[in-house]
Amino acid sequence: MKKILCGILSAAMICSAGATAAFASDFKDMPDNWSTQALERAVDNGLLSGYDGYIRPADNLTRAEMATIMVRAFDASREDDISEFEDVDAKAWYYENMAKAVSMGLFKGDGKNLNPLNDITRQEAFAVLARAFDMKEGKESDLKNFTDKDKVSSWAVPS
Repeated sequence: MKKILCGILSAAMICSAGATAAFASDFKDMPDNWSTQALERAVDNGLLSGYDGYIRPADNLTRAEMATIMVRAFDASREDDISEFEDVDAKAWYYENMAKAVSMGLFKGDGKNLNPLNDITRQEAFAVLARAFDMKEGKESDLKNFTDKDKVSSWAVPS
């Protein structure tokens, strides 16, 4: 998931126009490895802000965190009404970003839930990116080089 995050961040940084008060050096857990440069740029560009002095680079990314990164990357402002989703508390830190991500068409949910606190899966992340960048639909044959191609859900194949 970390490599996916770096790929997402790299793509999102191209579109980013925001600024942030946080500096990469402010994080107690900023790694010193292959991901450092991407994480530092993501912080500098306002895509990541961390929480309570931590950026949590080894943690899985949640759907709410992915929505937040994408909303920041595209500087989205329009919100959809997401009150129909039972698992999105209007007082939660991520509520506005989930509403913006739904408005952008990046997150669709299952009609009842958006699952904002669930870890985002690789296929969900690719679906979000495909929607964000309006990519053409793929085919099952496009997955031939992936060793885990049999684990891709049918709904995710086009992404």
